[in-house]
Amino acid sequence: MKGPREEKRMDVWAGMSLSDFVKELNTAGFTAKRLAEAVEIYERMLDDEKCVRILTAAGALTAGGMRNVFVKMIRAGMVDMFIATGGSILTHDLIESFGVHHLQGSSFTDDSKLADKSVMRIHDVFLENRGFLSLEDNVRAIFPKMPQEEMSPRRFLYELGRHIKDENSIIKACFDMDVPIFCPSITDSMLGFQAWMYSQTKPLKVNPQLDIKDIMDIIWNNERFGVLILSGGVPKHFIAGMMQASGKELNYAIQITLEAKSWKKVAKDALITDVICDSTLAFPLIAAALLDYSEKIQGGKKIQNKKFKY
Repeated sequence: MKGPREEKRMDVWAGMSLSDFVKELNTAGFTAKRLAEAVEIYERMLDDEKCVRILTAAGALTAGGMRNVFVKMIRAGMVDMFIATGGSILTHDLIESFGVHHLQGSSFTDDSKLADKSVMRIHDVFLENRGFLSLEDNVRAIFPKMPQEEMSPRRFLYELGRHIKDENSIIKACFDMDVPIFCPSITDSMLGFQAWMYSQTKPLKVNPQLDIKDIMDIIWNNERFGVLILSGGVPKHFIAGMMQASGKELNYAIQITLEAKSWKKVAKDALITDVICDSTLAFPLIAAALLDYSEKIQGGKKIQNKKFKY
């Protein structure tokens, strides 16, 4: 990003700000340097008015405590398009919205004892089984209020967001900010299952293939694209595949992953970095640094995310 590294090495001090911390990361090596590059690339994405800023997320990030971080970035106008899994991201967001919360636990707990108490373990996070019962009750009450027709996951999630009251919900934040949510794996979730169950007797249906048309309409009508990929999975491959199919390329690409880079669908002159790190550590650091950048560097000017019509 910045040519040969200066001889200066990273330093820390009492009371240092987040901005100072990220600047110091830029003078280090390994993951620290990659994390600083990720912040710098996303800042360039924010400065590029033609860039469509895409956030993709997989893995148990909602259960892992990242929900508020997603919402802060979305409401700050830093995200134009969100691509997520239907289960670990969106279903668990709805469970939280309906009043059942993920709790800190232990990865060393006896799972059979948890099962006896109707508690599920997601590594070191606990969730009571009643969360899924609450999900079923609440979405079954919302579905009749939604358009009774075939919809893409994008349209389905937009209409669902209209009825979510929790301001800390990812789906609600995307609805409020007109950020489209694409969910090509919605069938691999309890939310998708509940939609399918309802569709057996009602005309409301969710067709995942229609997400391809919706996202292609956006790609074909825009020039420049940047993506922050959290944990790979279906969302990562969906945007990469759609870029490849359209003949367009990513101009900025940041990947937070625990594995080596395995994708090449970017422009030759693209700004890219791979941060080999747990997303629950790297993502909040990047998001906090970007919120700081928005306030201090841009003089508090509100970032305007792009609005895409159906």
